[in-house]
Amino acid sequence: MQNHYFMIGITLGLLLMGGLGRAEAKSRHFVSHQAGTGVNGVIDTNGDGMTAGTFTGIANTTLGRFLFQGESESLLDALATNISCPVGTAEFPLLQALDVFTLQATGEQLFLTHTSGAVCFDFTTLTFTYHTQGTFSGGTGRFVHAAGTFDNNGTGSVLVFDLPAFHTLLNTTGTVTGTLTGVKDIWD
Repeated sequence: MQNHYFMIGITLGLLLMGGLGRAEAKSRHFVSHQAGTGVNGVIDTNGDGMTAGTFTGIANTTLGRFLFQGESESLLDALATNISCPVGTAEFPLLQALDVFTLQATGEQLFLTHTSGAVCFDFTTLTFTYHTQGTFSGGTGRFVHAAGTFDNNGTGSVLVFDLPAFHTLLNTTGTVTGTLTGVKDIWD
C-alpha cells in the first residue's frame, strides 16, 4: 500500500513541472523554471483504485509568469526492472497527465499534455526525480492553436505522509524545454 501512496504523490509532481516558453508564428526555443506543490486527487482514469494527483504552482518563463494547475496519474505498480531510473529507486511509468497554465498578465491559458515518462522514487529518502515528454495542445486567446513538444525534468520530495489513507503533500521543482509553435506573436 505504501507503493500506491507514493505513486499518487509522485504523479502529482510530474505534472507540477509542466511548463512553457517563448512562442510566435515561427518556432521558438523556450525554457521554463517552475515550482509548486501537489496532493492526492479524486480522478482515476483507468479504474485501478489509485487516484491521480493534483498540483498548483508558479512558472517563470520567457513568456512571463504563469500560474498552473494540473493532474497526473502513474501506473499502480513499479516496473519489476527499471528501464530509465537508477538502481535503488522504483520506476513508475506515467499513465496520463494534463496541465493548464494561466498567463498572469492576461488570463490566457496554455494546455500541456504529457504523453510519456516516468518517476524514479527512493523509498529510503522519500525523494524522487522525474522525466516526461509531451505536447502543447492548444489553449485560449493567443494559445488556441499552440502546438509543439517539450521535455520536463525535475525533483521533489514527500513532505507529509498519511500512512493509513496513503495521502501525501509534495514539493517539486523543475525545468521544461522545448519548441512552441502556432502562437500569436506576443512580443510586438
